[in-house]
Amino acid sequence: MNGNSFFLLADDDRDDAELFSEALVVVDPAIKFHHVENGHEVFHFLSKQNEGKPDLIFLDLNMPAMSGWQCLAKLKNDTTLKEIPVIMYSTSSNPREKEIAIELGAVGFITKPTDFKVLKRILETISDNIHGDLRKILKEMVVV
Repeated sequence: MNGNSFFLLADDDRDDAELFSEALVVVDPAIKFHHVENGHEVFHFLSKQNEGKPDLIFLDLNMPAMSGWQCLAKLKNDTTLKEIPVIMYSTSSNPREKEIAIELGAVGFITKPTDFKVLKRILETISDNIHGDLRKILKEMVVV
């Protein structure tokens, strides 16, 4: 685990964000975590951030004001932010949306698990490989 990591989650569903946060604390309480509710807030947060950029951004697809798709496109077109890995994090399990996410520059697409243990295992795997080949790890990850 990498306790120096910093994860940013953009998700308008507060229950999902709370579950994510709780799972992350179990995985490694030293991981810094911040939650925002839409794509606009991602950019507002990143512009005010004095402690450095997050190591990873999780984006929900369907958010008000600026969707995950719009936010991903804007992040990948910004020369100062495009290197931050982004994982799309959605209730959708549509294979085409997963393909689009990769085409737009995301390192992966995770369908939100409903089981806490599964979410914990996913976040553990990501945390353990945060500075490795996340695209490969996420592609190979089997979620049951």
